[in-house]
Amino acid sequence: MPTDRVAVFIDNSNVFHNLRDLAKVDPNWVRLYNPLVLAERLAGSRELAYIGFYCARPPAYLLQDGPAGEHRHNIAMRYYAAVEKLPGLTVKYATLKGAKGEIQEKNLDTQVATDLVTMAALNQYDVAMIVSNDGDYFGPAEAIKNVFGKRVEVAFFKGSLSMNLKRVADLSRRLRRADFVFLPC
Repeated sequence: MPTDRVAVFIDNSNVFHNLRDLAKVDPNWVRLYNPLVLAERLAGSRELAYIGFYCARPPAYLLQDGPAGEHRHNIAMRYYAAVEKLPGLTVKYATLKGAKGEIQEKNLDTQVATDLVTMAALNQYDVAMIVSNDGDYFGPAEAIKNVFGKRVEVAFFKGSLSMNLKRVADLSRRLRRADFVFLPC
């Protein structure tokens, strides 16, 4: 019996905010994690057909926030450079709009949703693993199940999973500290 082909879609913005909040309570949570290791752990013994890492570069205004802002900006840029070098991982960037304090991420959820549906239509995976708590993925998840017969799994952080996303998922798995390994950058 052939193994399932798993496509892992990591909404890093969602993951980053959850990890940041968890690290405030428990500093043992890793914030600069290795998405390749995360995807491998989520796929288990199944074939990894795709790993998508969807993120936004740090806002340029950090460079004007003095040494601390410049430091945060540089760490983020080094992290994304390290992620881009990971084998078998596709990195897609959202855009940021607005001024300091009013920054909004644009096009990240749309890129994830488009890839979920397009890759399902092209039969590039059997199981879509969505790493996010975001309810915006309910519509695409429901479509890939109902139209293309794909299975949907969701990896989420405790306490904030969208009920609609959980309802459409064939399997939901709470993310744990052991799923995240530090990525030196």
